[in-house]
Amino acid sequence: MLGRPINSVDQSYASPGGDAVARDKITTVHQSERRSQIDGWLERLAEELRGNVEMQDFVDSLQYYFQPNPYDEFVGLEAKLSRAGRITQVRSALRKKEAFSKLLEEWRSYPAAQEIIAYFLTKIEAAFEIAIIPMLAKSSINEIDAEILAKLITPVLNEMGCGPFMLNYNHVTGMVYWLAEQCYIRWHA
Repeated sequence: MLGRPINSVDQSYASPGGDAVARDKITTVHQSERRSQIDGWLERLAEELRGNVEMQDFVDSLQYYFQPNPYDEFVGLEAKLSRAGRITQVRSALRKKEAFSKLLEEWRSYPAAQEIIAYFLTKIEAAFEIAIIPMLAKSSINEIDAEILAKLITPVLNEMGCGPFMLNYNHVTGMVYWLAEQCYIRWHA
């Protein structure tokens, strides 16, 4: 005990199962970032593009939306928009729906791209049912359109990753109009 301070600890004979630490030990733990479905599909798409994978039919999750789901007598996008008092939006809606249709045709051969499109169509349909349908009878067209931008279009654009397949505002807005034409979205109460 000679020459040793009173409050000292002797660890010379310690045999811990891990690190021998006399005081504080700082450890940094890096958790792997959780990947989204979109990230996985974008990786698959890159592989499909490298391997020239091509497909003739649409994947099941996208096939679902090719079967019209009529809920009233208004057939076609123009009739639906007219019924909802949106006749001034018809030309723009048809152009945006066409932009989406072209994108769909361009990526038709790639199952991963189809899965991304189906995922976003499902997301748009669900958000429309929850956020927009309750507004239809009591809100102005401008209020509804602002909510569509906030609850449908912006979330899709924010979730879309970077890669060989990209979406823009016209594509996503076109998805909304395409779903309306297929009778999965209605513009009137």
